[in-house]
Amino acid sequence: MSEEQTIQTPLWVQELDKYKASKPIEDVAADLGLKPEDIIMLVANENPNGMSDKVKEAVSKAVFSLNRYPDADSYHLQKAIAEKYGVPQDWVVIGSGSSELLGLAAQTVLSVGTTAIYPQYSFSLYPMVARLCGAETIEVPATGDYNADLQAMLDAIDSRTRLIFLTNPNNPTGTYLAENDILQFLDQVPPNVMVLFDEAYVEFLEPALQCDSVEMVRRHPNVMIARTFSKAYGLAGARVGYGIAQPELLSLLNRVRHPFNVNDLSQIAALAALKDQDFVKKTLEVNKEGIKFLTEAFDQLGLPYMGLHANFITVRIGSHADEIVDYLLKKGIIVRRMRSYDLPEWVRVTVGTPEQNERFLEVLKEGLNKFGE
Repeated sequence: MSEEQTIQTPLWVQELDKYKASKPIEDVAADLGLKPEDIIMLVANENPNGMSDKVKEAVSKAVFSLNRYPDADSYHLQKAIAEKYGVPQDWVVIGSGSSELLGLAAQTVLSVGTTAIYPQYSFSLYPMVARLCGAETIEVPATGDYNADLQAMLDAIDSRTRLIFLTNPNNPTGTYLAENDILQFLDQVPPNVMVLFDEAYVEFLEPALQCDSVEMVRRHPNVMIARTFSKAYGLAGARVGYGIAQPELLSLLNRVRHPFNVNDLSQIAALAALKDQDFVKKTLEVNKEGIKFLTEAFDQLGLPYMGLHANFITVRIGSHADEIVDYLLKKGIIVRRMRSYDLPEWVRVTVGTPEQNERFLEVLKEGLNKFGE
């Protein structure tokens, strides 16, 4: 087929890399010759406690209405979130996971000739959704403790800047930004630059360290916060997230949002999950205990680690990290390599159940001994 007959795509699409997600447990088990129940997934920061029983009950009743289209605006979920945070309902938008909201933000404000700014060591989807719009991306080097350098990000703003991505707590480093630092930062961002404040892991942040991000939205019409039901609420497979911003910004974002973007079962699951804060409390307790258990073990092993403000720990296991990760994999334990972040000696480990954490440490010690770390 001649070049004239092939499908033509923009250069920035050709240069994109496909997002690499982890395989389903069943596929991993088949590849390794193991049973699915023998696989321990500590790779995607999923909730090891499963989901709320109230979610299971609500979804089981809702399956009989799947012949109907879902509510295009997720009205009831939108209303519940607005009531929870004390904002008008038109300040809330529901997305297919908070990841969809990142893409919608980019589509709303970016185009060829504009730029998006994000910190080093942050979610790999940020540059992807920006480049998909034809925009250029600017990765701002992190501070010495792997956190976002807010002053450097301000210095990177120019007349082409339209979007800034900021995460708190940050993935994959687990670091966090103090409220006063964020407020000073937002006060200096030009009003024509949108700030997407990604709070996918905010529930895991200690209450004393959490900032009043909703108040930031009230003060700054150019700020949108994005949260998810995937982590603390245990609904990663449902793909539900939500954004909070002032209606002028959301009215633009809703123009690029696809209709029926969140299916009916996911809306119902999220609404039920939102009403079961006891499940979230249990999740946070299990996570806190798991972080204590793992960090004490890492200290004994002499392994340094980064911030501890989410449901994972990024730990340095040494120059043989790839071999150790492969060894873990053969034993049915999957963790996230950090080589793509230019941190080849580090891995990110989701905090699991007590039994999963113990098994991970057991096999990690075997790997460290085997490869001489």
